[in-house]
This record gives sequence, C-alpha cells and structure tokens, in this order.
Amino acid sequence: MPTAAPLRIVQITDLHLKSTPGSRLWGVDVDASLSTVLARIQARHPQPDFLLVTGDLVGDEPEAYGRVREFLEPLGVPVYCLPGNHDFPARMAQTLRHGLVRWQRSLIAGGWQIVLLDSSVPGTPEGHLAYGELALLDTALVMHPELPALVCLHHNPVPTATPWLDTMTVSNGEALFAVLDRYPQVRAVVWGHIHAEFSARRGAVQLLATPATCMQFKPNTPEPQLDDLPPGYRWFELYPDGQLATGVERIEPTSRPLGLTRRVPA
Repeated sequence: MPTAAPLRIVQITDLHLKSTPGSRLWGVDVDASLSTVLARIQARHPQPDFLLVTGDLVGDEPEAYGRVREFLEPLGVPVYCLPGNHDFPARMAQTLRHGLVRWQRSLIAGGWQIVLLDSSVPGTPEGHLAYGELALLDTALVMHPELPALVCLHHNPVPTATPWLDTMTVSNGEALFAVLDRYPQVRAVVWGHIHAEFSARRGAVQLLATPATCMQFKPNTPEPQLDDLPPGYRWFELYPDGQLATGVERIEPTSRPLGLTRRVPA
C-alpha cells in the first residue's frame, strides 16, 4: 500500500454553460446541475490540489467563458481546462489565460506530470489530434521520464460501444497511442465527451471517461438517448510512486427527464 501523501485531483467535464443563466440542455438546467456537482465536491473533497475540466466548458456560446470563471473561481483552488468540440479554443485561450481558472498545456505537481491536449476540430463534433498536439505530448513526456504521467483530452480515443458516439472518437487515436507506447511512465488517459462513465485498460495504461456535470447519455444505444443516471465527477489520488486510485461520484440532479431521444452532437 502507498504511504506518501497523494496528489488529489477532481475532474469535471462537459459543463455546457450558456451566456444566459438558467439555460437548459435536453431539459436539464446546466447551471443548477453544475452548482449541485460543485457543492458535492466541496463537501466530499474540500481541499483538492486542483480541478481538471476536460472540455465543453461552454455550449457553443463564447460569451459564456466569463460565467465559467464565476462558477469555478470560488472553489479557491487552481482549475486547469482544455477545449472540447463545443468550445472556442482561441477565445478560451484569451479569456482563461490568467487566474485560478486557466487553460494550461502541461504541469508538474506532486511528483506527476499532467498533459492537457486539444482534440477539438473547428466546425465538427469529431476529434483529432493535430501534429502540434502530438508533438507537445511527445516533448512533455520525453523531458520527464522519471515522472508518472496523466494525459487528458476531450474526445474518447477508443470506441465505447455506443455507435453514435463512436463516430466522434479521436480520428487518429492510433497516433496518440504510438506516442504513449514509447513512454512507460504514462499511467492513464482521461477524457469527457461521452457524458458517461467508462473504464478500460490498454496494457498498463488506464482509460477513463467521466460523467458530465449536466445530462447523461445512455451507453450502448444506436441513437442519442438520455440516461436516468445523475451527473457526477471523478476523483483521483496520484501517489509519487506512480500508483493511482480513482472513482466516480454522482449526485441527485434538480431535474431528470427520462426517455428523450434526439439527434444532436455530443
């Protein structure tokens, strides 16, 4: 069993905030749902070292990045973000450049290296890692082979057995894993996008997806369908010796419409 104190991280994802308070997505009040998730985090994990937000901070409205700050800065800890397919990377980089809530490409903390990649492609819900993103990852990992690493992005780099979502994976996932396979220090790859929990392994690397802070999608469905599971988040404990503990916690939402089916991008 590990004995040294771990780095404690909380991951949230797919906030889909709008510029107008009280906006709804598939019948779910995204503000109220996020507030409830954050309240649960503060109750259960009052002093994490930082939060990770893995994309879709806003729901197609660049004006909403100010509201992202309003929700997350009161937590009083650093919040590191990356873009998803409903984000605007240029606007996000400009708005979240300084302060507690920011887009930072990589960091070292608690004896770990965290790398945040941009898998978004403007104008499409699909994912792709451009050459520059793969080069950033390769450079970060080659510089610190002594540090266990956590790699974060928005889109799922592997299929999740949900046909409609699996049309929006990272299109060059094999290129991502070609880089990761060269670095045995990588312990996990984590993402959002699928609005559901997912866990698998690829060799020694854990593959982990996290529920959205708003509505959830049913897995294993041919078309988009809401799940009746409540929103949630993922916690991590990263130990200096490379061991990793993680789990998902969910909360009861303020509203939970059931049985809706709609053809929209994740």
